[in-house]
Amino acid sequence: MTDGGPGRDPDVGDPVCWLDHVCPECSAFNDDPGSPCWRCGITTAGDATG
Repeated sequence: MTDGGPGRDPDVGDPVCWLDHVCPECSAFNDDPGSPCWRCGITTAGDATG
């Protein structure tokens, strides 16, 4: 990443967008976006597993 020029701090921290962690079915936040939703069981493929 670039430092953004003179007088700017370098980019640090978490990414701005966390939408890939939000369940498309129930809007729960999932710490592991590759696993089924903890609330409704939907996977990224859209099928219920629980």
